[in-house]
Amino acid sequence: MRRITLNTRWWVLKSLLLALLIAAIAGCGGTDIDDDDGYDPGYSDFPQYKNLTLILRVVDPSGYPVGGASVWVADHEADDTTSSRLHPLSDGYPRKWRGWLANWTSEDYRVVINYPGDRDEFTIEAGKRGYWSAETRVSISDYEPDEIFVRDELVLVPKATIHSAQAPAQEPKQAEAVAADTDFERETGHEPQITIGEE
Repeated sequence: MRRITLNTRWWVLKSLLLALLIAAIAGCGGTDIDDDDGYDPGYSDFPQYKNLTLILRVVDPSGYPVGGASVWVADHEADDTTSSRLHPLSDGYPRKWRGWLANWTSEDYRVVINYPGDRDEFTIEAGKRGYWSAETRVSISDYEPDEIFVRDELVLVPKATIHSAQAPAQEPKQAEAVAADTDFERETGHEPQITIGEE
């Protein structure tokens, strides 16, 4: 009887040790979060998303709008091309920008901020057949508000006026970014669908 009791206790102890080992392995195992992008699951307030409203004025060297130009945001081609007419920004845009002329806008994008001090940088490029493309750089930090407006003017130079050896080789400038006005409310159904950065 004593021998059976000792065997039973040993079996229970082995089972408990095996269960603890399995639980430890499972706890250290896979997760849906990609740690390579710097996201630390210890930050309960992250990831955070910053909604963007992008505004471009795409013109030729004389200041005339270049219609039908394609736009790439962080290497993703936008659905809409530029308009052949410039339109003034009105209600819904930052008050200090109202009246600024633009021929391309988009509310389709947002950036992801994965940890305190994180910063997302990307480029916006415009181009059209017969023109040299132009681009601008955008930088969004973790301390910025949830709704951000970004604007810049891109000048497309006709290829006929500059040969390939003289092609513009300029560094992209920095786009201007401002917080939305305090009374700004994004319309329902206009939430961004494209995330820039690693989630």
